[in-house]
Amino acid sequence: MNRQWTEDEIEVAELLQELQRKTATLHISDESFLEDVKETLPKLKQLLQEVERALD
Repeated sequence: MNRQWTEDEIEVAELLQELQRKTATLHISDESFLEDVKETLPKLKQLLQEVERALD
């Protein structure tokens, strides 16, 4: 049975997709891997905080 998703569920799903996109760009085989992670980490933290807010 299909159900309608709530706005909150859609928002969380979109945030999680964005997290996946950001983490998918990080590759351990890249020489700049740790630098890339360091640069990406603030955005990942922000997205996780947004997920937390949406769940409250």
